[in-house]
Amino acid sequence: MNPSIIEIDHQNLTETLQLSQQIPLVLTFYAPSHEVSQNFTALLERFTEQHQGQFVLAKVNCEVEQEIAMQFQIRSLPTTYLFKNGQAMDAFPGALDEQTLQQRLTIILPSEEELKFNQALDFLHAEDYDSALSLLKEAWELSDRKNSDIALLYAETYIAIKKTEPALEILNKVPLQDRDSRWQGLQAQIELLKQAADTPEIQQLQADFSKNPSPQIAIKLAVQLHQAGRNEEALELLFNMLRNDLNIENGEVKQQFLSILAAIGNTDPVTNKYRRLFYSLLY
Repeated sequence: MNPSIIEIDHQNLTETLQLSQQIPLVLTFYAPSHEVSQNFTALLERFTEQHQGQFVLAKVNCEVEQEIAMQFQIRSLPTTYLFKNGQAMDAFPGALDEQTLQQRLTIILPSEEELKFNQALDFLHAEDYDSALSLLKEAWELSDRKNSDIALLYAETYIAIKKTEPALEILNKVPLQDRDSRWQGLQAQIELLKQAADTPEIQQLQADFSKNPSPQIAIKLAVQLHQAGRNEEALELLFNMLRNDLNIENGEVKQQFLSILAAIGNTDPVTNKYRRLFYSLLY
């Protein structure tokens, strides 16, 4: 038996309606002897199977549960209610064809970005950060970078793997009205990670480079910055040299630049930024 399909009676009615606070609910009234309502209920069951737990279907057999039908003032079969977040979002009498039903269900079904967000949560629970980051990137793009809940989890995931630069870039795009205590807490975590990443080796190489901005020191400093998760600083340092001479130091600067890009991967927004800048030098 599919746990997403529930037969309603007096004992489970209230509990099932409360369930709609956590998951969308379709409540339909039918009668086995009423062919149209019986066929429509079968269609709803197929949709429930197809959408794999995205909503719960609750069925009321009006021949058995007449009092519940009276409570909802059911005057025709089938009659269907759509609930989300504990509220009735829509209601309609009569049977619908598949296309119209799909359109009506969009009011309660999760959007594509919500589905990707929820899938990312599953990957995070399994500590699969790469898969989670890929999904969160897609979800954020689908929301036109306007969903702050997605942005905060996206940044939080980068912080979990100690990548502060992309996390900070994402947080900076969160609207001012959404910069709550969680946003401030993530900023504080980034600051602590940045302090921890400012190693004595980096400080010494930065001092050396300021005195002698040679390609050899730049490569050593970029490697240290990359190892500390400060990838944008590393790439910016090398790119400034490549801008003047693409084959500086017999191509070693270019090779190190490309190696860092490859190491940080395509899910990091810094990669796309500096890959585009590098291509601009080629053409």
